[in-house]
This record gives sequence, structure tokens and C-alpha cells, in this order.
Amino acid sequence: MEKLVLSYSDKYLDYNFGPWHPFKPYREKRLMELLSKHGLLNTYVDVVEPEPASDEDLMLVHTRDYIEYVKKASETGLGYLDYGDTPAFKGIHEAAAVRVGGTLLVTKLVHEGRYAHGFNPGGGFHHAKPSEAAGFCVYNDIAIAVRWLRKRGVRRVAVVDVDVHHADGTQEVLNGEDVLLISTHGYDGNFYPGTGWIDEDGVGPGKGLKVNVPLPPRTGDDVYSMVVDEVIRPIIERYSPEFIILQFGVDAHAGDELGILNLTTASYIKVLNTVHEIAHKYADGRLVLTGGGGYNVWNTVKTWFLAVVLLTNPEMINKYGDYMDKEQTTTPARYYEEALYIIDAIKERFGL
Repeated sequence: MEKLVLSYSDKYLDYNFGPWHPFKPYREKRLMELLSKHGLLNTYVDVVEPEPASDEDLMLVHTRDYIEYVKKASETGLGYLDYGDTPAFKGIHEAAAVRVGGTLLVTKLVHEGRYAHGFNPGGGFHHAKPSEAAGFCVYNDIAIAVRWLRKRGVRRVAVVDVDVHHADGTQEVLNGEDVLLISTHGYDGNFYPGTGWIDEDGVGPGKGLKVNVPLPPRTGDDVYSMVVDEVIRPIIERYSPEFIILQFGVDAHAGDELGILNLTTASYIKVLNTVHEIAHKYADGRLVLTGGGGYNVWNTVKTWFLAVVLLTNPEMINKYGDYMDKEQTTTPARYYEEALYIIDAIKERFGL
């Protein structure tokens, strides 16, 4: 058994764009209720309550002018922070900052060796850029956590992002740094944010360390299993990380209202098992998960629940078979060959 530290605050509910908006801030509360229902809290999971990230923390990634812009919008609650995805509301700065604080808190506790693994289901805002909100994301907690670790001498930080959308903000922040970023995401030329082709592989010291896996629509578990075995595993092992952050967005799950992929819990379990194993092999277990996308609330909550079980007491996983999807998915033939071509191109580009 490995105990996990999980960051949660009812203040996460304040990150609320309104009932019409696809982002549902109560996902994390539903996860807490499910963990409590099955007796995992305290026994397997220690819950900690975060404080809002300070301006100093936010400025590890974001410009002061941008933070002041968000604060002003936070006072008025008017307009949008971006081009139409991320509405302002009163208190948005504080609501976003406490979620960043959650990711920083579990990162600090894992870095200090007090826990092997941490989870902030209220994090994962990978579209936010230094001076720009995007895609429901105000502040980029993942990139902030990476910069926090690097300031404390952790050189080889690996970020794996399995959200259905490309980790464009995280990539922009870390593009020239020798941090490994692997992003698997849907890609069809039109799907948001429209970036993340295989040729976006970093610049300067980051060259060859930004690995994009753009998957065609309706990619299923069969192809994703190959991605995990033939791309994610060998690239992370070659990097031999000292710390791993896994953005565990569940909008690549079949049926997600904003997704185009067709994964099931099988793919999420496989990629988490792989990253978990590698964390113990190279990083003394140091692994932090964040949330991310996931717009079918039940699919998201059950997948996060299974992740907690896997990280704390994996032999219990079969006990929760009702939360696993019953059948794995296959990729339609018209996309299968395209997916194989992409995997082969990635392997050639990165010398796998």
C-alpha cells in the first residue's frame, strides 16, 4: 500500500463559468464523495487543503501585467479573458489561484519525500500561456509546478499529458527548456487548439524533448496501447526523470462532449500503470497527477477514482470492476492506418 496526498478545497467550486458552460467545477467534490463512500479517505488518501498561489508563484510562468489583468477582470466579472472560451466572473483570480495552490502543495509534499504520489484533481490547466488565458484555463499550474521544482534543483522533470486537447500552453512555456513533455491528443486539422503536430519538438535546450502524438479521430484502446508501449514508455525511460507530472484529463474518453477520441478506462489504467512503474524505477516514485479536461462528469470521476486505487492499493482494482468500462475500443479502419503512420513517424523522428 502507498498512501497518496490529495489536494481539495470547497473553494474549487468557485471556479465556475456558469451552468451553461461545459466545465463543471463540482467534479472534484463528486470524487471526494466517491472516495469517502468506499472508505479510502484517511486509510489510503490524506486530504490537504491548499492556499491560493501567491503572485510570486504565478510569476514563475505568468507576466505581472497578465496577473493584474486577471485581477481587474476578477473585480468586475465582465467580459472574457480570451476570445470566448473563458468568461470572467467576480473572484476568478482567487478561484484560479487556489487551484494552482493545490498543484503546488502536492508537488511540494512529494518533493519533500513526505508522500510518493500526489493528486490535485482541481488542476491541469494546460492551455494557459504566460500572458493569455485559453480553453477554460487562467493560470498554468503544471508549468508553474515544473518551474518550482527546477528552482529547487530538480533538473529532469517529465510531463505526460493525456488530455484530448494538445498541451499548447505548457509547451509554449517549456519549449526551450530541457524538460520532457509528451502530449497525446486528438488532431484532425480543425480540433482545438489546432497545434501539436509531430514536428513541434522543442527549441534550443528543449529540442527533441517535446513529443507530440497527434491521434486521428475515434482512436481507440488498440492504438493507444501501442502509443504507450512504443512511444511513451521508451521516451520517458530514455530521459530517466527525477520527477513526473501526469496531466490526467479524461476528455479523451469515448463519448466526451468535447472530445474526438474513443478511449476507455483501459487506456487510462494502462498509461497510469506505465508512468507509475517508471516513476518508481527512476524517480523514487515521485509522481504527481493533476486533473484536466473531462466533460462527462461520471466518466471523469470514475476514472480519477480508479487512478487513486491504482496508486494506493492496486490489488484492490478488481473490487471496483463496476467502474471500469466493460469492453475496450478499436480504431475504425479508415483511421487505423493513419494512426500507425503517425506512430512510425514519431518513432523515426525520435530514434525509437
